[in-house]
Amino acid sequence: KSRDRKIVGVRPSPSAPNSLLQVKFLCYIYFMELILALLPILVIVGIGIIIGGLRVVNQYERGVILSLGKYSGQRGPGLTWIFNFLGIQRMIKVDMRIATFDIPQQEVITKDNVPVGINAVVYFQVLDAAKSILNIQNYPLAVSQYAQAALRDVIGGVELDTLLSERDQISLEIKKIVDATTANWGIDVTDIKIQDIELPADM
Repeated sequence: KSRDRKIVGVRPSPSAPNSLLQVKFLCYIYFMELILALLPILVIVGIGIIIGGLRVVNQYERGVILSLGKYSGQRGPGLTWIFNFLGIQRMIKVDMRIATFDIPQQEVITKDNVPVGINAVVYFQVLDAAKSILNIQNYPLAVSQYAQAALRDVIGGVELDTLLSERDQISLEIKKIVDATTANWGIDVTDIKIQDIELPADM
């Protein structure tokens, strides 16, 4: 009779758990072998990244750091490190010392219509390295061009006698004009000196 029949379950094979463990063990072995095979390459790459990221900033410099193109800080003098792998970080060094440049002779007509030739020397210093990089392109050229324009404007507004007798005062006025703009670039114009004033031959 069907009621008296016993349903006999199928017992799992005792070897199934062992086979699963063996597969896991083999996978672990293969994984470790892969890691050991790649380890020398990873070590070489790591050493290359570390050495390649070392930078030396001189006492008179500051390093402006850009991370993925965004400003992320400054580095002071000494040995420092940046993560330059794939260009993730880069450092732009800025010289913080006082620098000079000559303003070549400018042909200017004074207020009383006398043509004169004037040259000068400009002394300037970077006070904020980040501003000098982020706010202006090629700040030495920008300061030079702006100083030339200011010199022509100021000289063109004074008479020859004033130019000859108040040279220092005129230099100070030029400096103030240039300083008002270069302050936004992180640059201080420490001094402007008018050197030579060339008068017309008939004077």
